[in-house]
Amino acid sequence: MRSRVVDLLRRPAVAALVATLILRVLTLGSRFLLSLLLARMLSPAEMGEYGLLTAALAFALLAVGLEFYSYTYREMVPASPEGRTRIIANQFTLGALALFAVGLVLGGLVVAGSFPARLAPWFLIILITEHASLEATRILIITSRPVRAYVGVFLRGGIWVYVIAALMFAAPSTRTLETVLVWWALGGIAAIGFSALALSDLPWRSLRGYRPDWEAIRTGLRTARPFMLTAGGALVISYVDRFVIDQFVGRDALGIYTFYSTILIGLWSLGGSLSHQFLPKVIAGYNKGGEAYRAALRPFFWTMLALASGTTVLCGVAMGPMLAMLGLSAYASGLSVFYAMLPGIFLRMMSDVPSYAVYAARSDRSLLACNLGSAVVSTVLNLVLVPRLGILGAALASGVASAALFFSLAGFALRKLRENGREHGASASAGLPTDPDMLYP
Repeated sequence: MRSRVVDLLRRPAVAALVATLILRVLTLGSRFLLSLLLARMLSPAEMGEYGLLTAALAFALLAVGLEFYSYTYREMVPASPEGRTRIIANQFTLGALALFAVGLVLGGLVVAGSFPARLAPWFLIILITEHASLEATRILIITSRPVRAYVGVFLRGGIWVYVIAALMFAAPSTRTLETVLVWWALGGIAAIGFSALALSDLPWRSLRGYRPDWEAIRTGLRTARPFMLTAGGALVISYVDRFVIDQFVGRDALGIYTFYSTILIGLWSLGGSLSHQFLPKVIAGYNKGGEAYRAALRPFFWTMLALASGTTVLCGVAMGPMLAMLGLSAYASGLSVFYAMLPGIFLRMMSDVPSYAVYAARSDRSLLACNLGSAVVSTVLNLVLVPRLGILGAALASGVASAALFFSLAGFALRKLRENGREHGASASAGLPTDPDMLYP
């Protein structure tokens, strides 16, 4: 029996899968550790400042990346090695221009006093490293190097957390937000260096004398436009509440809310990692016909239901005792808010099932409309409820927006199932609803 297991693990495909799962678990575990570490070492106000910073980074990453990968994915698969280097060079050019524009906006915000000057350099450095390492991860995945890709993800968003955990316990003087930002940037730099080595076999010398293909860049931006709208809607649902809380309630309350939301976004990321494993089967099932479409969605639904139910119940049971054990009384005072947030994250995780069903059926306008509609619901409810109910209002707004997303997507997915998984005509892709490798927090 033991020899069979060893032989199985020696198979390249199985070994790659096991390695990928281990790297994903370690990376996702670091999210939870960082939340506890920040809550233990920083004041609620500093935690709130971190929450604003990470929310701003999420939107800045979208502005820099412009979801251009949606175009490069399609073009890179059939391209020759020389063609792949040219595609990467075009994307690098676009990213550099976008970074310059974001840098100008950031400078204006600092001058206007709307962004803290002491954090601006780290914000820009982390933005650069996050963008470069994230795009490198995507390139490694599309060029069939998943293990190397997730090593990069672990360097970018995992290993440095374990390092600073030991550092902060050993040296109390390092228990600052700046320490977190320094090591976050170092993790991104390490991921970029590793990815550069992993991609060193491409014929980079062929780029000598190459000028960016502006027509290809314009085509890519047209392709990415609906992706940007879908991703923007998802980000609004996840992060707009932090800005509203800071404006109407205060930085201390935002710190408590950030602590809980960071943990729950980690759960959502875990669900997204699992969902991506089902996506090829759902797409293949849709292409084969109605019965295969339903057969692919059935185990996807039950697996996600088990994961979402198990993780939310576990968090609900464990959170109170864990806060008491760590002596986090400031955060324990907001425990009822955490319980109010759990239904919303459960529905966000479950939304992947109808999202991927609609995506596989190429009903991209429906997918886009659901995400943008839920973003509007989230924004309006936060503006209405947070001034009256504080962070509890933000939790309720998030739950209602998640419910709107889930049930609207479920309605479109059920329509596709009634059509026996067939749809005539295909529109331009609006992109996947989530990206589990998107931004650390």
